[in-house]
This record gives sequence, structure tokens and C-alpha cells, in this order.
Amino acid sequence: MRDKFWKTFALASGSYAPWLRDNDSLTARIQQRCETFSVQTLRSKQMNAAYDETVLLGLPNNQKIFTREVYLYADFKPVVFAHSVVETQHLRGVWRSLKNLGTRPLGAVLFAHPIVHRAPLHYYALKSHHVLYRRAVENLGIAPPKLWARRSVFTLHGAPLLVTEVFLPDILTLPNNISKVISAK
Repeated sequence: MRDKFWKTFALASGSYAPWLRDNDSLTARIQQRCETFSVQTLRSKQMNAAYDETVLLGLPNNQKIFTREVYLYADFKPVVFAHSVVETQHLRGVWRSLKNLGTRPLGAVLFAHPIVHRAPLHYYALKSHHVLYRRAVENLGIAPPKLWARRSVFTLHGAPLLVTEVFLPDILTLPNNISKVISAK
């Protein structure tokens, strides 16, 4: 189930489209296009789920869920704001590794596990009134008219994990292919 705003296709034009539509690990793709990759944890705690998150995860409204929010950095520039949520009970079970990730990327866990299933990607152009837009820009000192985001549900042994990735403007400064990074070294 999904809400009426997030779509199964991206209307993004130009440079954001390839980033939005790629089903492989975003972490790996960024790492291939920079010399220095890092993760800065912003939040890792219990929070109230947003309505659209409870709908996707099949939870009651105002449910407390475990939330992890990070910036992914490429060459010391934030390029993605990542927001991940999971029902708290699953932190004691199949998703227990999430609670202690620290500055390790979640993508490394998700794409290394052979039985993790990923649902189709959904897309949305976040505007300034959206809570994830506000969280994404709160430490950046910028306020673009919109930020493109994608999200999908990862499932392991029936336990869903919702991952939303908000693309920040500096993602467009990364080289288009791996050979640019290799030849620059």
C-alpha cells in the first residue's frame, strides 16, 4: 500500500533521473564516484511515525518507530539525506543490526544480505512544507525549491524496513561514471 503522493515513476528531468531510478545500492554507486565516502548520523532513536509511513508499514497511527537519519557524504559534501524507519520490535529480531550502525552505511547491510527483498521504488518531489525536506536541509544552509526523493520497503523474514533517500544538490557534482574517478587519481 502507498499514499497518493508518492508515485511509481519519476518525473524528474535531467541529471536526477538516473540517481532516482537505479535499483542497485545507492551507497555503492556514490562510493564509486568519489574518493572519500562517509556517513554522519543525525538521529537514531524512537520517534512518531508519519502517517504515510504507518500506512506502508501496516502500523496504527502515531506508532512509535525506530528512526535513523543520516547524511551520506561524497568528498566531504552531503549528497543524500537518508531516513530509515522500522517497527521497534524488529530491532530485537531481524533488523537488530540497525540499532548499532553508527557511521556505517545501511546500504552495505541491505545489499549484502541475499534474502532481503526490495519492493519497487516510489518517487516524490519534496517541497519546503514536507517534514523530510525540512530535516534534509536543516544543517545545510540551502533551501532549493524542491528535493527529489525515492523510497522503498525492504523486507527480511516478513519484517519491513522503509528507506527514504532525499537527493541533495551536490549529488549532481559527482562524476557520471567510474572512469572519471579512476583517471582523476
